[in-house]
Amino acid sequence: MDIHQEFFFIRNLLLMLVLVVGLFIMQSLAGIMLPLVMALLLSILYLPIVLYLEAKRIPMGLIVTFIAVFTLAVILVVANIFISTINEIIGQQDFLINQLETKFLAIAGILTSLPYLNLDLLTIQEGLNNLLDRNMITTAASGILRGASSFGSSFLMFTLYFLFLLPGMSHYQSFLRYVGGENESLLRDYETIQKNVSTYMIIKTILSLVTGTITWVICTILGLKFAFFWGFLTFILNFIPSIGSIIATILPSLMGLILFDSYNKVLLLLILLGVNQMIIGNFLDPRIMGNRLRLNTVTVLFGLVFWGVIWGIPGMLLSVPLSVSMKLMLEKSRSWSMIARIMGYPEKPAKPSRNKRPFFRKKE
Repeated sequence: MDIHQEFFFIRNLLLMLVLVVGLFIMQSLAGIMLPLVMALLLSILYLPIVLYLEAKRIPMGLIVTFIAVFTLAVILVVANIFISTINEIIGQQDFLINQLETKFLAIAGILTSLPYLNLDLLTIQEGLNNLLDRNMITTAASGILRGASSFGSSFLMFTLYFLFLLPGMSHYQSFLRYVGGENESLLRDYETIQKNVSTYMIIKTILSLVTGTITWVICTILGLKFAFFWGFLTFILNFIPSIGSIIATILPSLMGLILFDSYNKVLLLLILLGVNQMIIGNFLDPRIMGNRLRLNTVTVLFGLVFWGVIWGIPGMLLSVPLSVSMKLMLEKSRSWSMIARIMGYPEKPAKPSRNKRPFFRKKE
């Protein structure tokens, strides 16, 4: 091994150690780092609006005040509705559990009447009693409320980050030119990351909003209780890749099974919610996103688990933009570019044009 190979080996080893230490710090200081990342992503999302209003000669102080007040008001109103709905569900947990047990036993009774299944109703009932814990709704809701309270404890820090980052985002070019000196690569790399993350956040927010709105309309038309809650939950869960849309379909359908008297109505709710997720998630989302992200399925699932371990549910919500940013940074390094290629997938070869004339012509 020559001196150059030793140098690259030691450098890569040190970079790996720095990465491990950095991830440990990110997990240990989640209360500080997570509000910063969320404020940064939200500032990137608002950047086109800020630049547009600034071009119209509107004072920056007025822009920041309007956006900040609007954003914080929406967060507080939605959080209040979310928490009050969860508390209402907790208050009705005995009724909901009894209804769910009755419906499951009715379904089990139908299944045990079929001779070719050979099922025992008593065995199913015992298993159902073990599965349906009387406090399971309280336990699940308490976990959600703990997450909401942890967000509330860092809400002040998020607000401060957001108020400081938002006005400075429009002057990022001059700041990065100052930091990078004569080297323009820092500015180009940041703009590449910003463009990809901003595109993803804008498109995903719009598609999730459409999906959540359709879910709210479906639940309202069918008369399902807490319709706004299910729509908002669908909007949030759609940011979690793969499993988010499944959970957003199952939970309202489970509530429909509890509250609806007709199984046909429950089946209709399940079908409509599933079709909504399928059309937007499997048809519109890939067509609009195109190849902007270029993350393969394994990378998306690994990022979901990895960032979930680091930051919990907020990390799962932010897993895709964080994985995209990491991939784009790895692409800039010759030593780590292979990992970036593993995270993505090759481009499809361009189809030859049908109207293109052949280079050689047949002789008459």
